[in-house]
Amino acid sequence: KGFSNDITGINARFDTPCGLAIWNGKVLVADSQNRRIRVVEMDGSTWTLAGNGASGRKDGLLLQSSFIEPLSVVTTETGEIYIADRNSVRVIGQRLFPFVETFSGGRTGFADGKIRSAKFNRNSGIASDSNGNIYVSDSENQLVRVISANRETGTEMSQKRFDEIQTTAKEFRGISPGRWTFDPPARTREIAATFGEIRGEMDGSDPDVRFHNGLDIVGGYGEKARFIRDEKVLRPTAVQLFDTTRESLVLPTLGYVHIRLGRDVNGIPFEDKRFLFNFDSEGKATGVRVARGSKFKSGEVIGTLNTFNHVHLIAGRARREMNALNALLLPGVADSRLPTIQNITLFDEKWREIETGDKNSRIELSGNTRIVVEAFDQMDGNADRRKLGIYRLGYQILNKDEDPVAGFEKTRWTIRFSTLPEPGAVKLVFADGSKSGATGETIFRYIVSNEIDGKIARENFFDASKLKKGKYMIRVFAADFFGNVVSKDIEFDKK
Repeated sequence: KGFSNDITGINARFDTPCGLAIWNGKVLVADSQNRRIRVVEMDGSTWTLAGNGASGRKDGLLLQSSFIEPLSVVTTETGEIYIADRNSVRVIGQRLFPFVETFSGGRTGFADGKIRSAKFNRNSGIASDSNGNIYVSDSENQLVRVISANRETGTEMSQKRFDEIQTTAKEFRGISPGRWTFDPPARTREIAATFGEIRGEMDGSDPDVRFHNGLDIVGGYGEKARFIRDEKVLRPTAVQLFDTTRESLVLPTLGYVHIRLGRDVNGIPFEDKRFLFNFDSEGKATGVRVARGSKFKSGEVIGTLNTFNHVHLIAGRARREMNALNALLLPGVADSRLPTIQNITLFDEKWREIETGDKNSRIELSGNTRIVVEAFDQMDGNADRRKLGIYRLGYQILNKDEDPVAGFEKTRWTIRFSTLPEPGAVKLVFADGSKSGATGETIFRYIVSNEIDGKIARENFFDASKLKKGKYMIRVFAADFFGNVVSKDIEFDKK
């Protein structure tokens, strides 16, 4: 393992080479973790064709370009070299001078259609045919895609059709009996964080602010964590962030995070040959990988908890994560506690807070209004200090007699966390001041006037200008996954 070129070939080193192709009598190698395309001559000498080793999707001259995770490479009859690089297809040879460029993809997701706007989700294989078609194994989307030379190959799939063929939470639950990530398997554990919560701080300066994509299940430091169902490793780089607090193992439909993989609380490897360790000269483990094709059974030990003292359990494929409370049958999990709405704040379009003129007057609304709700949930077995995210939020507009106004006969549920929204939607869900995770303080301020549900993510407002003059109230609702609902009112006048 490592990186070095060598004109003799004897001392050349690679790190997880994943794809091979023949090119002008030589062998091209997609050296995935070194993020390079390497060349091995027939005499064994080795050199780098493209990639500077940095992580990124940078187009440019061969040795100035960069890759994220090149897993496969193919050559065509006309001399181009195509590379499957995480969520994109890269190409060398379409210009008069040596250059790497992104041919298709880049943003994670799914989209057929024009080459430049197509989206992929972790490409793992690539091939070509004599007609100029390029075939891509789009692993996390579970599709074989074709970049068609003449549009006579393949069928363009709509987003609606793509969504229809995805595994549902009900189907996911039926894969195997439920169990917790610790032994005994049916002993109920505390849930420390739920799906869709903010991680980081929404203040405009945190580049890592994101959605929490799993379920945090509390255990003790050094406690053994276990697989919750049978599964096989399919990624060549399934282990991530070794020897950090976010060390993880990613399987096709489940992810396990915050675990010392394959070793005890002291870092000593278990006698499990599926975990392949690298060691330094003093015998200390410096890395681990799990070979593609390795199989694990439900209840087998995955490793021990690190200082985070919980397993972050992810249900669903990458970028198609599901709410684990719905996707998994965890024995004994329950929630009889109502969510808490702490405060409702109103803003205009420019995020200026709308307040009353004095303590004896009422809020006046006249146009587009943002509704921000500070709220949290708790579950049975939670410590009182624990604040969990809300599963569903919405609002209604009522007149002074508390009758719904036209268009609000039913609660308008605007935010729902059954599946994970797109990463960029975190700024549409959480208002400034929201924070949790390493900050040590948990505040959830939801922008309830926006609309977030799966692929739907859009800014919206309550338009008070459509109301007749009079006295009204906004009734905000917060619901947890188990159906507990709470509401809170804020009164206003339409002048």
